Amino acid sequence: MNAVIFGTGEYVTGWTGAEGSKSDKSLGVVALVHFDLRERGLIGDKIALCGTNGNKFEAIRNHFKEKIVFSNLPNLEFEQFPQSGEVNSKAYLEALDKFAKPGDVCSVFTPDDSHFEIISAALDRGLHVMATKPMVKTLKEHQLLVEKAKAKNVLLQIEVHKRFDPIYSDARMRIQKLGEFNFFTSYMSQPKFQLETFKAWAGLGSDISYYLNSHHIDLHVWAMQDKARCVSVRAVASEGVVAERMLGRPCEDTITLTAEWENSPSKVGGKTTKGHAVYTASWTAARADVHSQQRFFCLMEEGEVTADQCHRGYTLASDSSNGLMSLNPLYIRNVPDARGRYMGQAGYGYVSFERFVKAAAEINDGKATAADFDVDLPTGRVTEAVTAILEAGRRSLDNDGATVKILYQADDWQKITDLKVVA
Repeated sequence: MNAVIFGTGEYVTGWTGAEGSKSDKSLGVVALVHFDLRERGLIGDKIALCGTNGNKFEAIRNHFKEKIVFSNLPNLEFEQFPQSGEVNSKAYLEALDKFAKPGDVCSVFTPDDSHFEIISAALDRGLHVMATKPMVKTLKEHQLLVEKAKAKNVLLQIEVHKRFDPIYSDARMRIQKLGEFNFFTSYMSQPKFQLETFKAWAGLGSDISYYLNSHHIDLHVWAMQDKARCVSVRAVASEGVVAERMLGRPCEDTITLTAEWENSPSKVGGKTTKGHAVYTASWTAARADVHSQQRFFCLMEEGEVTADQCHRGYTLASDSSNGLMSLNPLYIRNVPDARGRYMGQAGYGYVSFERFVKAAAEINDGKATAADFDVDLPTGRVTEAVTAILEAGRRSLDNDGATVKILYQADDWQKITDLKVVA
């Protein structure tokens, strides 16, 4: 399988322009991981990067040569779309038609409002698709893509790498065994300087809830799989405090979704019991010891689970660190070993892609169907509720904080049919 990566931003390449990346992803994640997957023979020799501005690729190549200096990654070559001197918002179609073939893999790391058309075109051509979160912004688009992937028997997966964090994965399995759901709360943030990187789309093509709440909503949906379902969402937002002044246009600073959940009546003797959740995300936090604050608490019938995901008890302070830093090499490890080798293969940011390409290879070889991976991967099929909750939150904000109901099929307790603004 060859691989095409849609998107050339910080998470893909680490390149943010002349000023350089200020985050923990200065080497990028997606391209670097793909270069290593190629060296390991898990994907083919050809990798393509696709953006909209062909003039960026010379700087990106120079950035790779400067930053990705591992002895076991000699090949940083990739094909580019569009070509130098071209600016083309539809370059993804050229990449799909000229580079990709059925059975290849692709990753979509572009602004949220462009996901649907790129993913749809890739599925039409028989590619396996890894999409950054949120996969799309509406339930209807999500369900259309799920049906396309099913018809083609290709894998459609969301890149929610926290599922592969050993702490979050362990927490999910323990939560599953603690009886009925009672209460869940989560918080995730980005420092306000990161809005400079997001300024082209922040508050326009998407919001901070789609961008960050998606992580913990996915964790919660995953933990409640076959146990409970979300039935309504109401959202509130802080605005005008920081983001609007930085961007010069309206943009929420912080968004909180409050969600009502129902426990499965089949699990509790036919009686419907209720729980609730609060998901908060902000991109106006202060610079701290970590780039992203991340934590959750889950209260169940028979116990409770707390995780402070960003603090692993591993800190660094140096003359160049600008204070104390909390490090998390369990996510990405960009420090080489004694022989200068890249050693990030065990990081959960890496494992997310490795599991995707291995599953795609099994499907291509006829050893599995795409549906087989609904059990243990964040496929489009099992993440519909995530998109439904995120869209309900956006629709609530757009309707002055109204409650948005999540509607289900009468004969299928967990099959979502629609969203409805009710008050």
